[in-house]
Parts: sequence; C-alpha cells; structure tokens
Amino acid sequence: MNFALDAIWWRLSNPHIRALASVLVAPALWRTGRELSVRELLGERGFRYLLDLDDNKSFRLPENVGNPLLGKYAENLLAFWLANAPHSRLLGRNVQLFNLKNQLVGELDFVAQLNGRIYHIELACKYFGAYDGQPENMVGLNSQDNLLNKIDKLNQQLNYSQNPAGQQALANLGVNAAEVQCVSVVRGMGFSHSGSLKNVRYAENAWTGVLLNHLQQIDFKNKKFYRLPKNQFLAPARVSCSLVVDWDKIGEQSGLIAEVVQRPDGYFHEIQRFMLI
Repeated sequence: MNFALDAIWWRLSNPHIRALASVLVAPALWRTGRELSVRELLGERGFRYLLDLDDNKSFRLPENVGNPLLGKYAENLLAFWLANAPHSRLLGRNVQLFNLKNQLVGELDFVAQLNGRIYHIELACKYFGAYDGQPENMVGLNSQDNLLNKIDKLNQQLNYSQNPAGQQALANLGVNAAEVQCVSVVRGMGFSHSGSLKNVRYAENAWTGVLLNHLQQIDFKNKKFYRLPKNQFLAPARVSCSLVVDWDKIGEQSGLIAEVVQRPDGYFHEIQRFMLI
C-alpha cells in the first residue's frame, strides 16, 4: 500500500503537525474491536484545526511534546490534541490505578471527553516485521518486542477502567465508570518480504512496508533514501535534499528507511518504507 500518496501528506509541512496527523488519521495496524473512529477523534472541525496549526508559521508545540522515545512522543502528541482540539477535553493522562493495598496495578493512558462522550483511550504505536508477515512471527527492531504480546497487553489495558481500581480512579476524576467507553488508538506499520500483510488480525488498510536483510544484494540505483530517526517513524517522511542519500550510504544498522522522491515543493517525500534487519 502506497500510504504516502494520500493528499494530506502533500499538504502538511510542519513535521510535528504531520506526526500529530498520523496519530489522528492513520489506519490501525491491527483491530481490537474497540477502535476510536477517526471521525470521533477529529471532530467536525478537527481537520480544519490541523490545517490552521500547520499554516501558522509562528506556531510551536509545547516544548515538552518532543521526545526521542517514539511511544512518549506519540502520547504527548495525542495529549496535546485532546487538551486543545475544539471538540475535546482532556480529563486525565497516565491515570494511576491502585488496589486496596495501595499497590500500583496499572494506568489509564487517557481519559477524555470527545463530542460530549467520555472515553478511556489506550494508545499503541508499533512497527513490526516478519519475513512471512504472519502475526506470530512479527517482532520489532527490538526482538523482545512482539506483536502477539502487545495485542494481549493492550486488550488487558482496555479493561482497566472497568475493574475496581479503574472505577475508583475515574471516580477521583469525577467520572462515572458506567458512562465511560473504552477505546483504542492503534497506529504503526507491518513489514514483510512481499510488502503486504495477509491475515485476519491485521486491519485491511494497515500501512505496510518491505522487510530487508542487510546481507541481501539490492540494486537501488538512481533512487534516494532517508534513514528515519525513531521519533520520525509516525508520518511519511518529508525532508530536504541535504538529508537524502544513495542506498550504499545507508549502512547495515537496523532501522526504518524511507525511499523518497522530490516533489514540486522542493522537498523529498516518502513513497515506500523498508525495515532493515
């Protein structure tokens, strides 16, 4: 799937707003059955609000939003949105849950009101690869991180707000647990040798890329590439010409690599992504 051809990635230029947009509108990598819809997350005026933020050249996200850790960065972006979007109110973030012995037993990522409805939101942004693309074989750049474990963990987290500790934590926020809808925001990409994912666990429109081994002999003549830092995984790359290189300059270190082409705005835009292992 050539995810980078969507018009929004041609339109947005601020790298933080592009990353924010990906958290809001990118497809899920896998389905939980409790997805928070893009329509609900964006609201009626959310897309216009994104464009206004991008067009305001003096706008700067709060300094504490940026983070070298991908997960924290994605969380900070979503927290900014929930606190500032026209239709949203952030009620709690990283809400700690304690049992009757006052032991910490978990957290709720976000409690927020969207369009008048109250949600417990769990966020996950993951990048997994396997030669055959099958869920049981999918691992991250850290091989200890795997898809099936993350699916199980997220399913557990989605139930936190309905257990006694979660109900008490919500009550402390002035929220009735019975009125709360538990939802997920799952983002990321899946990589396989073929570049496609064929399994019922994956979302039909999931973003996909190609898994490569650094020992493979690859002929990428006359193409340009950009090695993505971890905090730039979220959105399709848009980089200046000074940052792009030929494939033979990429090196053997594992990571995510974007193939890029120059567009009329003078920047190089991502058209395909690789996971190099």
